Amino acid sequence: MSTLAIDGVRWTNDRVSNVRWGSFDAGINDWTTPTTIVDVAQVVEAIKSGKEVRTLFTLGGRTFLGPKVTALPYTAGHIGIEARVQDGQIEKSLEDLPPV
Repeated sequence: MSTLAIDGVRWTNDRVSNVRWGSFDAGINDWTTPTTIVDVAQVVEAIKSGKEVRTLFTLGGRTFLGPKVTALPYTAGHIGIEARVQDGQIEKSLEDLPPV
């Protein structure tokens, strides 16, 4: 089953402005679609529509799905994203992803 996975981020003024993402199948440990760079608003819309969005990290040459990504409201109506570590997941955050 494919999950939307983020493997890179772009920061603007301490907020994620863009992500590199695509569909990732943990069963085969590979992308099922090419990755693209999109505005964070597209990620927020995917989360709001009920899609699972996760971080994706490479450790020791192997990729691992990391924490689930959730929408986070900021002041002035802006909505961003953050990674929420749950039990049994690697403790990584958006700050640990490479820049795009």
